[in-house]
Amino acid sequence: MKNNLRGVGYLRISDNKQIGNHSEEIQKKMISERAKQEGYTIEKWRFDKGESAFRKNASKRENMRLLLSDAKEFDGIFFYDESRLTRKIYDFYREIYCPIKEQYPNVKFYSTESAGEWNPNDPLVQAKFVFAAEESNIKSKRAKDAQLSLLTNEGGKPLRPGARTPVGYELIEGVLKPSIEAPIVTMIFDSASWGHSNETIADFLNANQVKTKYISKWHSSTIDYILKNHTYAGHLSWDVKQAQSTQTKNDSVELELFKNVHEAIISPVMFSIVTQVKSYKKKYGKLNTPFFIRNLLYCSNCNLPFETKDNSPKGKSGKYLVYRCKNCKVIIHIDNIHKEVLADLSKKWTSNMHQLIEESKSALSGWLQTLKECKKLIEQTEEKILFNERMLTQQEAKEDILLIINNSKKIISDEKNKLNHAIDKINLLNNDIALYEVYSHFKNADINSLFNSEKRTLCLTFIEQVKLRINSDNDFTLSIKYRLNPFVEIENDTVQITEELLKQLPVKPKGTK
Repeated sequence: MKNNLRGVGYLRISDNKQIGNHSEEIQKKMISERAKQEGYTIEKWRFDKGESAFRKNASKRENMRLLLSDAKEFDGIFFYDESRLTRKIYDFYREIYCPIKEQYPNVKFYSTESAGEWNPNDPLVQAKFVFAAEESNIKSKRAKDAQLSLLTNEGGKPLRPGARTPVGYELIEGVLKPSIEAPIVTMIFDSASWGHSNETIADFLNANQVKTKYISKWHSSTIDYILKNHTYAGHLSWDVKQAQSTQTKNDSVELELFKNVHEAIISPVMFSIVTQVKSYKKKYGKLNTPFFIRNLLYCSNCNLPFETKDNSPKGKSGKYLVYRCKNCKVIIHIDNIHKEVLADLSKKWTSNMHQLIEESKSALSGWLQTLKECKKLIEQTEEKILFNERMLTQQEAKEDILLIINNSKKIISDEKNKLNHAIDKINLLNNDIALYEVYSHFKNADINSLFNSEKRTLCLTFIEQVKLRINSDNDFTLSIKYRLNPFVEIENDTVQITEELLKQLPVKPKGTK
């Protein structure tokens, strides 16, 4: 038979570790031979490398998705076997096969494991899809069970499942111990707590030729991973990827956080500070700016925030950076107002630290009480749902009713997790030792020698608002409203969680409006 038909071959390898072995060669060889038997020549290859068909739907894989456009110029699509297409039974048929057949009905599909044109409605083909899906489910369950057996480790502390040991630790008999690289991690967290970007930290490490056992060159993504890793606070967590449906994103879901399993490199306080500074970046943008009281400075006359403006003359040396009220056109040079703000902030550090700690404890205790009230109401709602579920008769237990109940249980579970996480964060900080560490971290710095990003971080943490009034003689007066506590992120989280719950709960927690 003369090969005059054009074909495209699809290959897939599920694990990056398999790239470069014989799997690709075997698939190509078998597909080429199968195409030749049917009178086709494979003119193009689509290869998804390191792509899991268990976690990613067919249409979410780049090269699989390209088959939709390939179909308009090729006569046939060839693949090795059903497990290369999907491990989810229906997604390939719905997302790839049917759309192609509807638009290009003459395009044919072929498998190297069956004669003639491939038919997804063939009972044997459907059975292969089921077997492929079941095989992946079994492998996933075995992996999770193996991880859990180490994490739960009866008779002792949880052991870390097999994975690369985090920078700063060494693994001794399944337990993480700080290594000679631990000071690198401490420096990364300390720099991040003062507002330095991931890129800046990575550049500093590279410029000073700092290397670890596994890292010869630092990237911002590596810094970000370290700053998010609860391992450095002494906790052991394990991420297990969940199978992705067409409706949900492929996010990782953390198993239970096993607390105080090994020696911490970073205190819970430092971890909280870094998390808070990251929230500043998300809300306000980069922190490395000469306008370090931007968003905090307001005009007393108009009660509007000042804009920032660069009035530096073009072609001349020198900078003329100003704050400007858009409404009344008042302008003030940044050096004039910054000097006053920093001087006042320096005086604030001489205040009684005991008073600052007591004010913070009071605020934390108030948020904690609100969250506990919310949790109590959530648990009452959960009890009602479970009671209604038990009371369903067999006739009432229809699929749509069970779906509603299951969805409600899932929502309740998610809200409880949010509340527990918020409560844990507050409990970690609500004591004299932890609070002393927070204030000391910032207080020990020389304000006048700080970089712009560090001054910006300090102001966002301890200043709520600065009001500026220009007097008739072009002099000005400042009114600075300080925060009673430095926990901006925790306060915002508490308010957000509470407001979300209030929309759903029939009864409001005490202390809320």
